[in-house]
Amino acid sequence: MRAHRVFQHRALQSFARATTAHRPKEPVATGGLDRPPSFRACQEATPGRDTEVPRTTITDVNRRKVLLGSSACLLAGISTATLGQTSRTTTPRIAVLAPSTWAREEVTLQPFFDQMRRLGWVEDQTILYDRAYGDDVQANLVRLAVEVVARKPDLIFAPPSPAAVAARKATSTIPIIFATGTDPVGTGLVASLARPGGNVTGILSVVESLAPKLMQVLREVLPAAKRLGFLNDPNDLRARIDLAAARPAAAALGMTLVVSNATSDATLSAAVARLAEEKVDAILTSTSLIFNFRVHLLELANARRLPVFGHRSELADAGALLTYGGALSDQLRHAAAMVDKVLQGSSPSVLPVQQPTKFELVVNLRAARALGVKVPRSIVLQADRVIE
Repeated sequence: MRAHRVFQHRALQSFARATTAHRPKEPVATGGLDRPPSFRACQEATPGRDTEVPRTTITDVNRRKVLLGSSACLLAGISTATLGQTSRTTTPRIAVLAPSTWAREEVTLQPFFDQMRRLGWVEDQTILYDRAYGDDVQANLVRLAVEVVARKPDLIFAPPSPAAVAARKATSTIPIIFATGTDPVGTGLVASLARPGGNVTGILSVVESLAPKLMQVLREVLPAAKRLGFLNDPNDLRARIDLAAARPAAAALGMTLVVSNATSDATLSAAVARLAEEKVDAILTSTSLIFNFRVHLLELANARRLPVFGHRSELADAGALLTYGGALSDQLRHAAAMVDKVLQGSSPSVLPVQQPTKFELVVNLRAARALGVKVPRSIVLQADRVIE
């Protein structure tokens, strides 16, 4: 009997070595953005198009394991033929609803599309995108949302809050994922952050305003600043939240806050001109609208030698002196992971709204030199990225 057990043990060891030699390598985890463990387990247990198991290793034992693995994956609603994607008769279609132009949104949303591809959702092969962009007119989002809902997509990806709100008004059944949400509870998108409870979930842009923190850094960079211009969009919820937080922060720092409104690219020139007439020492902005018009804003501000401080690193890339805020590319990648989960069968109602985990301080020393501003070394050392 003991000899028989020893033989069994050695046989199993030989089997393990044989099968391990042909097993695909475990994918490296990247912050929870790869396939979930259940997908990886099914992919390993089930030979598919990309995993060939040689005939020499197909014994009665491992054949039973393969069959059991396939059955488990099928019972879980996962098609092994499509490597973890939910079994369906047609290619899933995502409506992408965003406020700016095609040219701008395709650049801004590239991290989302790239991450979807990494997760196995390849455009025109395993996924279809129905793009609906508002051409920088926020009012267009309501009409576009109704139109995309009529086309019955499997999911709506609506990155900023205005797009998500428009989509939610158009449907209460089609899943909606946002990527830069502002106060989703207050806007009625979700019942709570922990349990959204409906057809909407996503990634928060901020939990609370970062304007006071940005103004503190501004004070260190421009210690003599007395008047601060706030470029505002009264239709933007994020701007309203930041403006409410900026007023007491400015008072505490001994600065006068001068507000100038811009609601379109056409009104941006007049808004910046007004701030220049008010003799502000710098411009602070945090609106989605200004983000989309950032190149134009920096052209206007640089012409008047006004340093710009903003909430996204992309503003610094366009020429702003300093930015501090959540990493947009990181939020878009995490939103792609949530889309992946929903496409695999998860309900938005039970997927908690995620809070941003990565914040970036970016200092543009090139802009500082052009403006004659000396950025303290202590700020440069704190920066996540420095543009030389």
